[in-house]
Amino acid sequence: MTDVSPLGEQETIPCPLCNGSDADQLFVAQDRLVGKPGTFPVVRCKGCGLVYLNPRPTRRALKEYYPADYYPVPGGRETPEALSVARGLLKRVEAIAPGAKLSILDAGCGTGLFLKLARDRGHDVRGIEPGDAAVNYGRRVYGLPIDHGTLESVDLPENGFDVVTMWHVLEHMPDPVSALRIVCRALKPGGMLLFGVPNFGSMEASLFGRRWFSLDAPRHLVHFDPETARQAVQAAGFESERIVHSPGTAGMVYTLMGDLTGVSLKLRGSAIPDRAYHRIAGVLGWLVWPVCSLTARYGRGGAIEVYARKPAD
Repeated sequence: MTDVSPLGEQETIPCPLCNGSDADQLFVAQDRLVGKPGTFPVVRCKGCGLVYLNPRPTRRALKEYYPADYYPVPGGRETPEALSVARGLLKRVEAIAPGAKLSILDAGCGTGLFLKLARDRGHDVRGIEPGDAAVNYGRRVYGLPIDHGTLESVDLPENGFDVVTMWHVLEHMPDPVSALRIVCRALKPGGMLLFGVPNFGSMEASLFGRRWFSLDAPRHLVHFDPETARQAVQAAGFESERIVHSPGTAGMVYTLMGDLTGVSLKLRGSAIPDRAYHRIAGVLGWLVWPVCSLTARYGRGGAIEVYARKPAD
């Protein structure tokens, strides 16, 4: 006898931020990345303004929507793109306390490339990651202390870290405020949280709607903008320090690539070959960069980076 697949199981929830029950439906999304069946209403809370899926897959069902390579494990070397992202994050973390040796926790650390670079710079590091292959790679290749699990399942020391980073992780969490409270307890008084999320208040989110790549239904359960991100960190006990808009060109590029793939399927009966796909995506990246940079400059960037501090007392 085999277990019945939970794919398709859904639950109706109150707002994950304010617990309100009154929301307007914006549109209905589908799984454009993997193509698994289902429709996922995207709603906006009338109380606090948070955008989220409702109803959404149950926790048991969510695992069925993640392909094995959702968090890819590098094949022997890191890509220039991955190194650039990790170095940029490390630069931002070190700017918090220039010259200091920091204790850093990266929640949702993937293979741990950022943590490896931080350790090489003399910082004390620890990671949390739910993906089996990524955890094994980080432990075996980099020798990193990575806990296999989630913020909710891992035992973290209270007041144990100077900095906690969460890079495009919070939007995946069923209860983001609860997760942020766990982070707040784990930080030392005066410690800093830095996280990045797609910006639902961005120009590209408004332009593309249900086709926006960063919507990533149903894996992205909540969608923040600067105001709801600020509310979330304050609800978890943080003091919000600043929110920085980033161009987030990937969201724009892969939204357009998704549209081009759809055209290819209709006209040719097949998807764009991998080699051509990456070449086209690279060209699009150069073309859209000025537009994405301009939108970030004027407060409508494709992603936001949130800096929040645990009160010193």
